[in-house]
Amino acid sequence: MLFFGLLIGGILVVSGLATYFLAPRVGPNPIFGVRVGYSYASRAVWDQTNRFGGALLALVGVGVALLGAALHAFGIAPRDGMGVLTAAMIVAVLGATVWMFVYARRLAQGAPITRDIAPVKFRWTYLAPVLITFALLVALALYWYPQLPADRVATHFNLAEQPDGWQSRDEFFAQFLGLAALFVLLDVIVVTIAAREPLIAFGRWGARWQIDPERGLIYTGLALALMNLIFSAALWDIGWFNTRGVHPFPLSLFFWILVPLIALLIAFFFLLARRVPK
Repeated sequence: MLFFGLLIGGILVVSGLATYFLAPRVGPNPIFGVRVGYSYASRAVWDQTNRFGGALLALVGVGVALLGAALHAFGIAPRDGMGVLTAAMIVAVLGATVWMFVYARRLAQGAPITRDIAPVKFRWTYLAPVLITFALLVALALYWYPQLPADRVATHFNLAEQPDGWQSRDEFFAQFLGLAALFVLLDVIVVTIAAREPLIAFGRWGARWQIDPERGLIYTGLALALMNLIFSAALWDIGWFNTRGVHPFPLSLFFWILVPLIALLIAFFFLLARRVPK
């Protein structure tokens, strides 16, 4: 529990600091930084949003690490502490994300680009990728649920790929599917808001490439669908380990898979974006 809190908190702090210092230098892009549509309204909005978002993310990381240390110091049982820590992390990250959206939206109001973009009509096509992959995740959950022990499921593993965190079956599936459902909810919110404020689905890469709201919604759906596929792989690993005692693939694969996923997101962007003339 202490290791988990310090690890996740440290990752959030490093990510926040990198966003604060590097995203303004890199400039608008669809891969790194606070990539809400409003933040692409102008370079000034991008810089301010990323400094604010980076500082906020680092603050959340410090809070997660301190909470993990406090739970450990008070002798909270690892199983209960992991549940509290995970729930607190989800709520904090979700709250920070909403705050970033609101902050970027306020900065973007009145930007010249807001007068040039037309509202987007609702289409189920925008939601199809995330809905299909979430349905796959639910199907996997239904497959593994009756096979897993009710009281003790290994859900977290150390660097040696040995379990160091456990939850009950119901707690695990509630948190796991709940987190994945947030991606679906986020996609629905973005698509719904785009009917009134299409800037939420706008995107840029530098000054020469931009993705218009209609295709931006498709890009958002594909990106969130990839997250659901990662969740599906994680669920398969946890189910396999708890029923067979071994991992179906090395856990380091989750780190190496980031490279092709980033390459895939870049490919999606250039397939959907258009080059803006000078």
